[in-house]
Amino acid sequence: MSEANLMKDEIDELLKTNNINQRHSYFQLKYFLIGKEPTLQSKMWQCLRELKTRSESLKNIVLENDDLKDKIEILDISVKRILYDMKNHKISDEFLAELFLKESEIKVRQAERQKNSLEISIKELAERERGIKEECKFFLEVFKNLEKIEPIKHFDDLESQKEYWHEKLSQKINLKILTQGSIDSEIVETIIALPDDVKIKQQTLQTLNLKQNELLQKITDTAKKFETRNIEAQVDKGN
Repeated sequence: MSEANLMKDEIDELLKTNNINQRHSYFQLKYFLIGKEPTLQSKMWQCLRELKTRSESLKNIVLENDDLKDKIEILDISVKRILYDMKNHKISDEFLAELFLKESEIKVRQAERQKNSLEISIKELAERERGIKEECKFFLEVFKNLEKIEPIKHFDDLESQKEYWHEKLSQKINLKILTQGSIDSEIVETIIALPDDVKIKQQTLQTLNLKQNELLQKITDTAKKFETRNIEAQVDKGN
């Protein structure tokens, strides 16, 4: 067996025994898709958006799967026709008959390769479908758990929108001020969305707290300077 075939067999065995799901991890869905939303309502809205997107994907998968099966069926019919023609061909010229048989055999092999490719596509579709359904189940459970805390409100509910934009913009402004534009605020938002026991989150929050304290101290010092100047100016006026 050639080195290329040995490597292929090794890769196939490795992938067979260590299947990697094509969907997002539950960790990613929980902390980066839902967790980054600033309010309960926006978390539920995001769940609905994700469910809608995946529902449409599932419908498209069904259509694509049916289309692939039809193509396989057409290929099977084509092969049967070719085999029938090969069996019943009536070409008197021996050379032309040989060419006809060789061409027919090639067409059968081509059809078999196309069929194998389509069958692989069907398996990939099934894997995608399984991953999407798992994600749907996750978002559905998250939505139900959130709705137990607070019933969902209409997307255009005034108070919900006010709360959402207040929290979202406040977070962005605070991050811009604290990082002084040195770190991309999107990265900081992603880090903050992580679980509390992740080291990078702890380090980042510590750094932000230090910067916040420094900023507050500067504001306090500046206020004291103005206050001192005002007192001195009043004293000068008194003299």
